[in-house]
Amino acid sequence: MVYFLARVFAYIVLMPIFFVRVLHKENLRIHGGCVVICNHISNWDPIVLGHSVKTQPVCYMAKEELFRNKVANWFLRHLHAIPVARGKSDLKAVKTGLSALKSGKILGIFPEGHRSETGELLPFEPGAALMALRAGVPVVPVYISGNYKLFHQIKLYTHPAIDLKEIVGDKTNSAAIEQATEYLQAVMAELKESACQK
Repeated sequence: MVYFLARVFAYIVLMPIFFVRVLHKENLRIHGGCVVICNHISNWDPIVLGHSVKTQPVCYMAKEELFRNKVANWFLRHLHAIPVARGKSDLKAVKTGLSALKSGKILGIFPEGHRSETGELLPFEPGAALMALRAGVPVVPVYISGNYKLFHQIKLYTHPAIDLKEIVGDKTNSAAIEQATEYLQAVMAELKESACQK
């Protein structure tokens, strides 16, 4: 119910203000476990991405500091957020994320790790590739283009689902994860280039 109400609120706020447009919406008609990766330029990004995926809720990994407030903790957990300790290996968060994926949920990850102040793509962290490979689920890359200013259009460029095992095989070791991460960053760069050419 909380997620549904948040979606309704997002629709009321986002559509008149940012005119959100999704290109190739079919790529976001996701059924079953999937990792959705996205570039990160604003605190609006999780709301815009979650609003754009209509088939089921998107679970996000959020920094654990946000869960320290009781009200925020209640709200975030009802939005299916997963607390994660940044800057170190958080095995509990990884296990929770893998469990969500294996149970057929969508996990939203911003592989740059934090917002890009310039809009340029930052180096990807390996978490998204690790999760997708170990859970055996596809990855759908999304690139958000535009400025979050009143009455400016925000566009989401989407890519068809990627099976990383077709890229690196059945291995999930560090070399395979690194290769998969580089591949995902290259795909995101291509989406960015497409956005710049429009």
